[in-house]
Amino acid sequence: MLSYARTPIKTNYYDFKHFENSDLYYPLHKLDINIDKPFIYKDRQSKNGKHVSEKTYWEVYYEDPDFKYEFNNGILEEKEMPTSLIDLISQWLEALLYYYLKHNNIARTVRNELGFKLILNNQTSIRKPDYALILNSNPDQLKDEDRSYKGIYDMCLEYLSETKNKYIKRDTVDKKKEYSAGKVKEYYIIAKNKQNSVFYRLVKKNNIYSYRAIQPKNGIIRSLVLPGFQFRIDDLYKRPNIEELYKDEVYKSFVKVDYQIQCEKTELERKSKELALANAKQERKAKKKALVKVEQERKAKEKEKKAKEKEKKAKEHALVKAEQERKEKEQALVKAEQERHEKEQALKEIERLKKIYKIKSV
Repeated sequence: MLSYARTPIKTNYYDFKHFENSDLYYPLHKLDINIDKPFIYKDRQSKNGKHVSEKTYWEVYYEDPDFKYEFNNGILEEKEMPTSLIDLISQWLEALLYYYLKHNNIARTVRNELGFKLILNNQTSIRKPDYALILNSNPDQLKDEDRSYKGIYDMCLEYLSETKNKYIKRDTVDKKKEYSAGKVKEYYIIAKNKQNSVFYRLVKKNNIYSYRAIQPKNGIIRSLVLPGFQFRIDDLYKRPNIEELYKDEVYKSFVKVDYQIQCEKTELERKSKELALANAKQERKAKKKALVKVEQERKAKEKEKKAKEKEKKAKEHALVKAEQERKEKEQALVKAEQERHEKEQALKEIERLKKIYKIKSV
């Protein structure tokens, strides 16, 4: 349990005239204060243990500005101040619950200002849990102007005060009995030492409600009131960085889920870009390879074309040469025919001359 007694102000008096020209000025004639005399502030003493009626508690002590009182069957019980360590533990656990409820909007949280009433065998208690939860499915919901809770909380957390035995008994015995009878579904008692912390779940046996300690599995407490909410008991005392818990398998299902989704989206986009770049690179290589192949085919065709042209030219050259040789042969034949003809003419001329000159052949 936490106690919130405020440190008394040591100022001897307040001069209300000092505020007359300020924004905080309130017409002094409306104040039931003798401004001609200094206002003496007296240190208030705790009324812990005082017997009061329930009506007096609600009217006078429920909203006491200096002390946080609970009501236990006609007796005022002051909530003790927390130690620094308990404050750190509460901050860590409540931050974890914040992340869970941010992702799973199934309940609202209540700090230790709003008390709730429990009736047990004609005994009335009004308790202000250090931290409580109201499920959205709870038929009794808080209204905006409520200063107390008319229903029964679904989960209560008390940070154990161990300076006095009566404080220990109040959280571990009295409230355990009251919360179970009132049907608070889960009750966590968080102590500064791990071995003194205990976590209860409401069970019903023979039509009687009582608490049974939640047995941790692998050191992990799992809630049924908040499905999926879990934590390592050791982590309450080690308090690892909440912002990094999304990397832990125990917490990743509810811590910074939006961030995880964004990271997954970013990672997916990165992988998609990498894949696109790889595909583009592969396509570029394939295109380059295709271009090389096309160029090789072009060069091959060009080479083949040149070879064909060369072959054609060679054939043409051969044809020209053959034609030239044919013409030369024809010319040679013509020349030979001409020479033969000339020889025949010469022989004929000789024969003619022989006849003329009667020259006999030898």
